[in-house]
Amino acid sequence: MEIKQFKCSKCEKIIEVPYGTPKPETCPHCGAPSTLIHRIDGGGMGMGMGHGRRCGCR
Repeated sequence: MEIKQFKCSKCEKIIEVPYGTPKPETCPHCGAPSTLIHRIDGGGMGMGMGHGRRCGCR
């Protein structure tokens, strides 16, 4: 099973959750809100902004 990694900016701890699980609402270590939790792994396999069908590249 693959995991996503997040880092809490308040306590600097790594939070790991399985893919398909949303970002934690609070840090399980210190209780910081989700606004202080940021993803640190590569992110999803999406193409990102501007890389859809209508990006002007044909």
